[in-house]
Amino acid sequence: MQKTRIATLTVLLITGLLTTAIPLLVPTFAASDSWTLVNDARAMKAYPDLKEYVWQKNATMPPNGPYDKIGLHRLVKMGITPKGVVFMLPGAYGSGEQLVSNPPTDSYTKTENISNCIYWANRGLDVYALDYRRHFIPANFNSSQLSFMADWGQDQFISDMKEAIDKAKEVSGSSKLFLAGQSLGGAFALYYASKYWQQDLKGLILLDPSLNSTPVKPNVQTNSYNLTADANKIRTYGNWSWENPQLSSTPSTLNPGYLSLVQFAVKNPGAPAQYLNGTLITTINPRTNKTWTNITEWFEYGGRAMWNTYGGYSDITINMNLLAQGERYLPTRIGLDTAAFNDWTISPYHSYDYLAHMKEVNVPVLAFRSALLGIPAYGNVINRMATTDFTSIILTNYSHADVFQGTYSARDVSQPALDWMRSELVGLKATAFCDVTVMPGWTWNFFVHSNGGLGSHTYQWYEGTTPLQGQTSLILTVTKNTLGKYTYYCKVTDSEGATTNSNTVTLTVIS
Repeated sequence: MQKTRIATLTVLLITGLLTTAIPLLVPTFAASDSWTLVNDARAMKAYPDLKEYVWQKNATMPPNGPYDKIGLHRLVKMGITPKGVVFMLPGAYGSGEQLVSNPPTDSYTKTENISNCIYWANRGLDVYALDYRRHFIPANFNSSQLSFMADWGQDQFISDMKEAIDKAKEVSGSSKLFLAGQSLGGAFALYYASKYWQQDLKGLILLDPSLNSTPVKPNVQTNSYNLTADANKIRTYGNWSWENPQLSSTPSTLNPGYLSLVQFAVKNPGAPAQYLNGTLITTINPRTNKTWTNITEWFEYGGRAMWNTYGGYSDITINMNLLAQGERYLPTRIGLDTAAFNDWTISPYHSYDYLAHMKEVNVPVLAFRSALLGIPAYGNVINRMATTDFTSIILTNYSHADVFQGTYSARDVSQPALDWMRSELVGLKATAFCDVTVMPGWTWNFFVHSNGGLGSHTYQWYEGTTPLQGQTSLILTVTKNTLGKYTYYCKVTDSEGATTNSNTVTLTVIS
């Protein structure tokens, strides 16, 4: 796992959040807040200490049709006082239900190894996740039945997030929370932050976001894009949504939808590679130069850009089960709104131009980027906001889905993010001083300054990624006789186990 450190604060692994054995109080709320509790302390299949609460409501922002609903899931551990709050925004075709729910009646078990939400809840965080409006659309609708999605744009989605985050703040009693987002949810998190960072957020966690940096306006705007005209084209041609996703290489008459096909494959993993009407997929598996063994093998190869199952970084059965719980539709209008924000200095079509205010965001940010899909498609996540507390982590050998549900995502994503959130909660900071160039045999003293956290601090210096035995004081004394560059940082731990890393300092030895 390669780390690109852009600020003085980075984090290392710790064992988890400290918890207190106090019974958890679950507040009750008056019906006037318009949320309806539809699941009250529902059990989790693999984790008896975790309980799920689910609320639903009619979304406030128009249009106000029968499918303009949103849902909120809460996952929390019983018998503790949560130490922080994190709110998850699902990806393009994900939902809070997909990420959190796993009642005992499910045929499939979700574990903390494949769910950031479950991992964090199991270690003492109060976790929330959103069901977007599209979660309530019947999956068997055809395009002629989706006209109600014509105006489901950025304003509606941000408004829905605000309603759900306000509810999460009310339930948790927290004034601010961490906002995390997977894939397109990472982009949504940034748009939300551009308007509400001061009001609602402790920090942002971007999980392989579908953008090439923290977005700002392009250098040049033409101020000519006609959103109204393109929105009317949607109405004229009925292109209300992008489906999850059609297999573009096959005729639509053979392929009624990827979602239906993967749901069939989950129930029939050894079935022949065929479409739902029984037509066989006659192509050869390029990896084996043989016909497909079964439909599972076909799905694994077809999704190779999304997951690195061949390298052992995820499991095709897990990927297919989670895909089968995905949504079918994504509103086309979201893309049109994004085009307007990019082309206009200030979009005349919106009451608030989120992109124009993105550069003002000043909260801590932790970003993860997959090396196999995220880097080639988007590049590393670059800070173009006001914050200086920005950490970007590149996940070597990871593809996109591996970040959220991979073999090593608990170790490389969920746990580092947990450590980072805890360090931010207690305000633990560390700065090492400073880069230097010396001659062979010269001695140099590096030192670290730390503040925040709870109680006294302890120290451990590292050379590269290797801990230096006995180097546990504020000062590191280094003598090198060989030419080259040597890097060092210090891990600082407070009295309750919160940790942070200092920035990296470099010793350069020249002749």
